[in-house]
Amino acid sequence: MGQRTDRHWFSLHAVLVALLISALPTASNATPCGEVQGLENFHKAIEDVEGGVRSRPLTILHLGDSHIALDSFTRGLRNRWTETFGNAGRGLMPGVPFRYYAPDGFKLEMRGNWDVASSLAADASGPFGIQGFRASSADKNAVMGVHSESAVSRVVIDVYGTPHSGALLLKLGNAASLKLSTRRDVPGLIQLSVPAANVHEVRLMPAGTGDVHVLGWNFLSSGSPGMRYDSFGVVAATANITRRWDRQTVHAQIGAMKPDLVILGFGTNEGFNNGLDLEAYRELASSFAGEIKEAAPDASIALLGPFDGARQGTGEACGDGWMTPPKLDGVRGVLRDVAAAHGYFFWDGGAAMGERCASNEWAKADPPLMYADRVHLRPAGAERLAGALWNALMEQEKQGSSCGRPSGPG
Repeated sequence: MGQRTDRHWFSLHAVLVALLISALPTASNATPCGEVQGLENFHKAIEDVEGGVRSRPLTILHLGDSHIALDSFTRGLRNRWTETFGNAGRGLMPGVPFRYYAPDGFKLEMRGNWDVASSLAADASGPFGIQGFRASSADKNAVMGVHSESAVSRVVIDVYGTPHSGALLLKLGNAASLKLSTRRDVPGLIQLSVPAANVHEVRLMPAGTGDVHVLGWNFLSSGSPGMRYDSFGVVAATANITRRWDRQTVHAQIGAMKPDLVILGFGTNEGFNNGLDLEAYRELASSFAGEIKEAAPDASIALLGPFDGARQGTGEACGDGWMTPPKLDGVRGVLRDVAAAHGYFFWDGGAAMGERCASNEWAKADPPLMYADRVHLRPAGAERLAGALWNALMEQEKQGSSCGRPSGPG
């Protein structure tokens, strides 16, 4: 401040300014206190855990495309949730379903004769669950192995059983292998749940008695009450991939998981499709979200509008030859409308980045927040957006003292 030539006037002026400031809304990264459409059940589950009236872990299922396939974006969410509530484990895809699959906290191996099928291709056949992949084998020398950094207290294996399915051998640490049948008179999902004595090494092998079809497996820990956050993404996927998943299997998996929140992160690849029929997409997004709600009626549903992106080609110019795909904002509009119509939560990933052409600016930032393709996030950008989504999902779980809680680590 300058020199005080009129101390009495200055004191009065300071009081008036303070009163004016106190009357203004407080500016912060937190959203105002109050209920947010679509998150009521999730917030109630958090309240029950924090109030000590629930011991079952908080459970989140996150499905989507390449932003979800690796742990670059989901890492920030998972770290915040597990630091807040404890680690109750997570589910994984079967074996090593695609190159570079390396989920945080696990080292994976896959040896022998495994046939790994993806639900990405339009002509994909056979049963798929929420993991989007299936690993099949009858080779008794085949191995699917995991080293978990966290101690594992229970392993749950999702397999698709048929009348002709063989058995699996499950080896937990140094214990003798357990033989588990995957045969089912009527084809469908079997969940094999086996307690483990806080082991770190788990191996799964066909017993050589017939084909086994592994959809995924879950490694649960004893964090109390803990957060279980399962994230399954398929590179290049659109929401159309869900049409190739076995409906009964998906319903059974989600029903058994009992998620408190299901996050759907499709939309980027749809937005880059100039020929996308937005009305058909509206029907697809609404239908799949409705199936999830049917399987998990107590879950909150969150629809994520795609992040900003750009490409060389057709679209609205962003500079340097980069264009915004013309359907990208239309996809956000469809998802926003579906959320409003059905009482789901909607989060706009493009707005969180700074609206249209933000991807071009993020790619040119120093250090860059996005890769040169203007589609995929670098670690710093992924962490920034993970923090923004975590705040949007968490800061209003309760009114009162918890409202506007800090954004957690990172």
